[in-house]
Amino acid sequence: MANTEQIRFRTKVCFIASKGILKTSESTLKLNLSEQYILSHLIENHSSPVTKDDLLKVGWPDRIVTEASLFQVIRALRVKLNEKNKGDVIETLPKIGYQIREFTRGEVNLTKQKTNNIIRKINKKTIISLGIITTILFSSCAWYMSPYQITPTNFLIEHENIGSNNITFITKNLEQQVDLRNKAKAIFSAQADKNQKIYFYKSHDYYSIAWCQIMVDTNQCKPRTDFSYKIAPDAWGKFVQNIVDNKKRFHEKIENYSDLMREPLSIVYRSYISNSGMILKISNFYISPTSKSNVFDYSKVNFITNNKTGRYQAQSISAESLTLTRKYSQFIATLEITPKIFHWAYQNNASLSSNKAIIFSDDDNETNMYEKNTIHYEHIVMAQKRLKLILNENSGIYWLHSSRNNPLTLLQAEHYK
Repeated sequence: MANTEQIRFRTKVCFIASKGILKTSESTLKLNLSEQYILSHLIENHSSPVTKDDLLKVGWPDRIVTEASLFQVIRALRVKLNEKNKGDVIETLPKIGYQIREFTRGEVNLTKQKTNNIIRKINKKTIISLGIITTILFSSCAWYMSPYQITPTNFLIEHENIGSNNITFITKNLEQQVDLRNKAKAIFSAQADKNQKIYFYKSHDYYSIAWCQIMVDTNQCKPRTDFSYKIAPDAWGKFVQNIVDNKKRFHEKIENYSDLMREPLSIVYRSYISNSGMILKISNFYISPTSKSNVFDYSKVNFITNNKTGRYQAQSISAESLTLTRKYSQFIATLEITPKIFHWAYQNNASLSSNKAIIFSDDDNETNMYEKNTIHYEHIVMAQKRLKLILNENSGIYWLHSSRNNPLTLLQAEHYK
């Protein structure tokens, strides 16, 4: 196989344009199409600045997007290129555009590299096998001490305006992005003058939508105008009908405090829609600071409505450790969550029909993470005083309503920059 050109940056990250990948000595990362187009164009035109308009045309050749989409791609590239300081690789030229910094061109034989990697692995097998029994004995104990950690997902994030509505699409691939755009236009084109911030997220087995009405002078959410839904794929028509009929259910407070259960510092209100109807869920969050900076004890109690009585009943209880970090974050900040305790207070979903399972899916996912002792991530997508929009890859998008005593509310603004 012929050698392939690679671009090596001062951060020791290599870009192989023919494969659309970034490589380091330890990892390989696939770029999305917009990231590939923009990085390649900056390299091809490295001798002169590239305007934002040019990059918008290059990055999204088949559609019109706002500068916010470009900013998001540049920000994502800075992270993936391991920029320690802004401008190490991609330099921002105020009022002009961007220009790539110094790099070197070289060649790499990917076939030979792959073969060498396989040989190294084979040579290591003998050494590894000698220690495998010891590893098994120790790992069964260390599993509890060192939870399994996954890397945060790299999302495809796009923005679009429909009238006065500002819409953000968060997906894992272009196919999901197109699906959400079509659905958004079908719903909100008829509500183009609502001054809403709308967030769409799609996973392989559900849709998640959150929005609020905006105060034009401050660009902040109006009180009691925020809603969030998690929707089964086959119940999309039912969700649309709820929107058309304006059947919005809002925030009810659960008064169940006692000497054993204090008032929550944050509350989440969510609606789950399946073909069996809409079920409401309220989650009470309890957050306490620890002796470590930006680390909190984090627990919650979930309640769901009983369709027969209309009253809320406890569904599950969990406890976690939460670390606020900006590492790898595509958003304002990332919450790294380490599981501690999970307990079903209601019942497992084993005996439930599939059309009811969406209300239990979040807790099923949590059960699975606790059983595997897996660290997972949530992301702060939008933040204002006492209200934050959170994205959880498994449970979707939701609004976190916080009291003035919530430690996350009290954190200084620079923590979210």
